Amino acid sequence: MINMSAEEGLRSTPVEIGVAATVSQLAIVRGLAETLVLLSDFTLDEVADIRLAVDETCSTLIALATPGSALQCRFTVGDNDLVVRVAGIAATSELPDQRSFGWHVLRTLTDDIDVGQEPYDSTLSGYPTVVEFRRVRGKA
Repeated sequence: MINMSAEEGLRSTPVEIGVAATVSQLAIVRGLAETLVLLSDFTLDEVADIRLAVDETCSTLIALATPGSALQCRFTVGDNDLVVRVAGIAATSELPDQRSFGWHVLRTLTDDIDVGQEPYDSTLSGYPTVVEFRRVRGKA
């Protein structure tokens, strides 16, 4: 029998999920994010912030997504932080608008945020796009 707490088991072991890039899948991703951070000793306020940041990140990529594509979400809990990486296939080379209200919310709720995009990939019929953010646990 393995003797390890849930929190210890989550540290530095990425948890990944792939979902259709549709609004109907947001609840699944939010639920997973909430469960992970609750098990990782984040405060209830931090849990709410992370859940909202995950929702905004996924919603942003869903709005840009090619029809029928998927989002790949990876959550990595560190000793004092959480890193969330959401990847999707954008229909255009347009990146998320970093002047939008949604992006302002993301900057407010996270400690670091980055967006990147690769050139058009004909096998994917779109532009591989990634948003990654980091939230530190217990910051004042």
